[in-house]
Amino acid sequence: MKHVAVIGAGLGGLSAAISLASKGFKVTVIEKNKHIGGKMMPIMTEGHRFDFGPNTITMPEVFQSVIAKSGADPDDYFQFEKLEAHTVNHFEDGRKLTFRPGREAMRTEVDRFTGGQLKKNDITGYMEEAQKLYDIANSRFFTNLDSYLDPKLWRDMLKVHPLKSMHKLHQKYFKDPALIQAFDRYATYIGSNPYEAPATFALIAHLELNDGVYFAKGGNTTIADGFAKRARELGVEFRLQEEATQIEVSDGLATHVELNHSEFLPVDYIVMNGDLLTQYPRLVAEADRPDFKNPVASQTPPSISAYVRCIGLNQRIEGLAHHNVYFSSDYEAESRALFKEHRYAGEPTIYISNSSVTDRSMGDAGDNLFLLVNAPATSSGSEIDFDAYDALIDRRLRRFGVDLSKAATDLRMTPSDMERKFSAYHGAIYGFASNDIQHAFLRPSNRSNNVHNLYFAGGSTHPGGGSPMVTLSGGLASERIIRAAAQGV
Repeated sequence: MKHVAVIGAGLGGLSAAISLASKGFKVTVIEKNKHIGGKMMPIMTEGHRFDFGPNTITMPEVFQSVIAKSGADPDDYFQFEKLEAHTVNHFEDGRKLTFRPGREAMRTEVDRFTGGQLKKNDITGYMEEAQKLYDIANSRFFTNLDSYLDPKLWRDMLKVHPLKSMHKLHQKYFKDPALIQAFDRYATYIGSNPYEAPATFALIAHLELNDGVYFAKGGNTTIADGFAKRARELGVEFRLQEEATQIEVSDGLATHVELNHSEFLPVDYIVMNGDLLTQYPRLVAEADRPDFKNPVASQTPPSISAYVRCIGLNQRIEGLAHHNVYFSSDYEAESRALFKEHRYAGEPTIYISNSSVTDRSMGDAGDNLFLLVNAPATSSGSEIDFDAYDALIDRRLRRFGVDLSKAATDLRMTPSDMERKFSAYHGAIYGFASNDIQHAFLRPSNRSNNVHNLYFAGGSTHPGGGSPMVTLSGGLASERIIRAAAQGV
């Protein structure tokens, strides 16, 4: 029986472990933290539960298919609830734009929001365009890319506007600046700048507005819990709070994983589920990976990071939706601060998830507010007084009618915390930024060029960031291992 070591118990590693175990491989998952799920981490306080990591869930079929392909019923492991009025966008002029799934629902909402200016704001055309972008990406770019030399691949790539920025695409469809601002925010889902990121990523609008936004009942961390449960049923061994400290390589093949600087685990294959930019250099000697040099921030710019607060209230704030966005008055200035000047924005856009609106068990005592503002990566050297920044955030929210002064719990996580806890590249959420064609489309392969039985899964490798893409990356890595084993490689 071939033995696969999976380093990291994030969604990509769990996906690979389930897929491989269901095909008869012996699988050992090594995780330095005591929890399973990577950034999909639960935070528990008295009276409140928070989902750290992905709060906006799309593409539920990706998670379900991992379980289904292993021979089990996904509903036995986690269940999804589709949110109707899922996101309320708040603007400085007092207007509110509610995102709802379905073209007719969004036509009605945009017409209301713009005061009858629907003809000048082509939401239907935009949603159709977003679906076309998704369909091409799903068929061509969310699969194993064995060769970038395929001329059909480049032909299809030209169809997804790689040379046009997301902001320029939105200007084509919308005249209302607030609408453009709301849709430009999709670039930050991949840690990138809407004024530079390829328009291709407008496909995110298809996922949220055509397909819909979902919540896993009991909290989104139940997805990771369900994956772990299924993996154990299939015989996967979990070694939690143990750290992979080195991968031994001989003649281009990984032979052992060193654990805790003391134990050597023999392997036939390895799936590295972690930040490729930090973990590959940490675990594999530079001489054994000549095609992958140690990344330098000036040449491999990190994506933005995030400053997070988990705020538990002993009351309910009337009018909060499951997802809420409070926009700055000048989004271009905010983007310039984050991406060009590499500093914290003086007037940040604020995101709040209040999952207790949908599931009261997430906040028995009151609202459970997961608050996030975009932040520069730690490589920027930008320093800030977080107590003062909290006060600034609180003042901005009071202008929108959200009062946090009576918080029972207020926990914070900074970019430096993410760098330490998740071994994130300069604290970045998505590895490197996707502000150009190379980093948007030519992400590292799921297989090492130099260590031929080493495979990669995670947001910094193909097909990209976000919980569905990370889960797909684990599946793509496992497919390659299954093929290699069948060929005796």
